[in-house]
Amino acid sequence: MITPPKIYNYARVSTTKQLQGVGLETQQQRSILEELSKEHNLPIDDQNFVDRGLSAYHGKHKEGALGLVLSRIESGEISSGSILVVFSLDRLSRELVNVAMEQLLSIINRGVRVYTHIDKKMFDAKSQNLTADLIVSLIIMQRANEESATKSKRNITASKLALKKWKDTGIPQGALGRTPFWIDQSTNEFNINAEGVKKAIEMKIAGYGDLKIKKHLDNHFKYKPTRVKGRVKKSNTWDYITICQLWGRRSLIGENSYTIEDVTHVMANYYPALIDDDTFHKLQVRKKKKQGRDTGSGKIAQLKSLARCGTCGGSMIFVDKGDNKVSYVCHLAIKGEHEREVYNANMLELLTLEICKDAYITESEQASNILLENEKLKLETDLAAEKESRDELLERYKVKRIVSFLDLIEDSESKIENLEEKLAAINNDDVFFDADELANLPEVFSDDVRTDYLNPERYEIRNNLRRFISSITLNRAEEPCRDAKIKVANCVDITWHFKNGQKRRLAMLPYQFTKTEDGDKALYLPFVYMYGSKSDIKVEDGDQFLSNIFNKLHSLDLTRFLYPSRGRYQWSNLNLECGKTYWAPLDRAVFIEKGMEHIAFTEHGTPNEAGHAANYLSLMFNYPSSDGGAYDYPDSKFIELACKFGFVEEHDFSLFLQDNQFNQELYSSLDFLVS
Repeated sequence: MITPPKIYNYARVSTTKQLQGVGLETQQQRSILEELSKEHNLPIDDQNFVDRGLSAYHGKHKEGALGLVLSRIESGEISSGSILVVFSLDRLSRELVNVAMEQLLSIINRGVRVYTHIDKKMFDAKSQNLTADLIVSLIIMQRANEESATKSKRNITASKLALKKWKDTGIPQGALGRTPFWIDQSTNEFNINAEGVKKAIEMKIAGYGDLKIKKHLDNHFKYKPTRVKGRVKKSNTWDYITICQLWGRRSLIGENSYTIEDVTHVMANYYPALIDDDTFHKLQVRKKKKQGRDTGSGKIAQLKSLARCGTCGGSMIFVDKGDNKVSYVCHLAIKGEHEREVYNANMLELLTLEICKDAYITESEQASNILLENEKLKLETDLAAEKESRDELLERYKVKRIVSFLDLIEDSESKIENLEEKLAAINNDDVFFDADELANLPEVFSDDVRTDYLNPERYEIRNNLRRFISSITLNRAEEPCRDAKIKVANCVDITWHFKNGQKRRLAMLPYQFTKTEDGDKALYLPFVYMYGSKSDIKVEDGDQFLSNIFNKLHSLDLTRFLYPSRGRYQWSNLNLECGKTYWAPLDRAVFIEKGMEHIAFTEHGTPNEAGHAANYLSLMFNYPSSDGGAYDYPDSKFIELACKFGFVEEHDFSLFLQDNQFNQELYSSLDFLVS
């Protein structure tokens, strides 16, 4: 398809001041474009081609918008007969005259005319005055190149002298760049903006978004502009773009860098440091984490970036439909990739904090250890940087196939492995729990924080969860349910993955309606709970652990969300029956999950397949309470669950149970394999 001729506008602005409107060429040229449109009966193209801060002297602007214009002229997308409007020829190029002239000729020889605003001259290949016009253009280009060369040499000389003077005296030099906006240029001391910047960093590390930070600073901290000359913005509010660009600036720790003749000179302790290195490391870790967007309502999602879809592995996003109807939904399901599964946010967040309360308290206490926390943050930062470096090497090797890259990749892999081992050593404290101790642990999720999604304390809780949880996998299984109207129930199946290798899994089984001793209708919720670790963990006397959690959920009318349904369960007035909880240690097994392949283990607990390590498991499940007796272990129920969840016995489990009470230490001798 041939594109009809149009008028195209190109501008190169070298400073933010120009871009914001002081002498902005794109504004000045608008009237010129309209005049040319009337004169030549050509429409004006909607797109403005603007290069911001790209040097025409070094030809870097050809990598930007001008490069796009040239490629479109070459391809014919900008067709013959079109007009390219520029402020002056030196806006096209300040390179060597022969290079600049070649560029101009390549444009007009393809039938595209060039109009210069400053002298109102049209360069047209068909013009009888083209020779004279080109001679004039040569003079203009030569003068522009010489001016740029002189200016460049002068700047280089001044910069070298300033660098030497700083090394000799330690006094900041104006030729080495302007000071950051929180430091006074003349005294090199903190100004009124410094406290606001420190607060911004504190909020960023805590998890606040850039826009929320700006609003807080506008309301609580004064801002004094440090560049008054040529300033377009009239109000003394904090600039959003400046805040967004703040997090990676090493001037926060007092460092300055300046490039002279393609050599970057890093100057430590050039400015007074606003924050220390440890805080800067925390800031970088927070900046690099991809956390997704907060909801437009400003509500704080507790499990954002942690919850994953068990169907496709995609991230679960926080959906707010108002009136406290908040949930987590797979972002790919929303796009129609698979059936949409909705998980109530209130239920899921409370369940996570109750199931992981011991780990949460432990990690929160460890977070108060500044040295340990800083070491962990530094390792995470170094690991992310090394993985990025490794990935870049892999991409370069794919393109160039240079054998020496393989050695660099191998070296990078070794560094990554070493960093991961050090990080694992910090995260490797397995969490042990006792039911009585859990019952007495302090609450971390008060009703105020749970119900108020705008409460800033939710940021702190979310950050603490991210310290020890790597992901939360959400599944649901459609199971036959005799008491459901449609005879099936959607049963949630949730797995919490810890950074230290532990996993915890809660799988609900179809609910049942029963009777209390008084004959009232009651609700019974069967479950299976698996607790995994790289170390052998014995679950002692845990019969009330899950029951207490379910009772708390039921008191808040949240148990119905353990069985997601389009209808609405009327369970709030029913008594909850949790039955009796039983347990069994599974000495040698792997933590099974949906989609995992079977791995058999040898007699000594080592995997048959290389590269896999054992995870020890404890299993808890409930069963309706019996009348008591010396032996009440529901071995038939365990056999049913063992088959359903993939465990196979090494010994005759039924006979063993009949000889021993279920809560005796001898249970630890049982061995199971994943089917």
